[in-house]
Amino acid sequence: MPGNSTTSRAAGALILAFAVISAFVGCRSGYTLVSQEYGFSVTFPEKPVQLRDKNRQGLPKYLWTLYRESYQDFYSAQATSYKETLPTENWLPGKEVGEAAGIEMMQGRRFSLRSAETGRQVVAVETTQLAPSAGVISTIYIIDGNKLISVTARTRDEKEKAVFLGSLTLLR
Repeated sequence: MPGNSTTSRAAGALILAFAVISAFVGCRSGYTLVSQEYGFSVTFPEKPVQLRDKNRQGLPKYLWTLYRESYQDFYSAQATSYKETLPTENWLPGKEVGEAAGIEMMQGRRFSLRSAETGRQVVAVETTQLAPSAGVISTIYIIDGNKLISVTARTRDEKEKAVFLGSLTLLR
């Protein structure tokens, strides 16, 4: 029986090692950024770099960025506040700036983003732009009173882009 016990332990250890390795390799849970201050979360494929700056009114502006594949794949989240409530009617963000830089607006749509926790809704705008040197850039903007939040993805991996943009959640 001692041989069976050793064989059983070895088999058990092998199965455990395989399970741990499979979980580690197969798990691409990414990094979930949670901003209580701005009331949103989004899950990046990997941990982003955070930068803090000030907007044109001197208020804090946060930028989280992740570059991959020699800077060809790009993911970001940005959040800032303004002193007054932001207008939402007929607003299509980045259109004028993009046109000046040669970026073509391919699609833009407005929708409401709802907090699962509270049911509160805010205005959101999703844009798809084509930059000649960078490819397709997809962004979702959230206007929440005096707060402006945006998440952006530029990647050839459409599934990963959809997962990233789809992970954007309004917290409250």
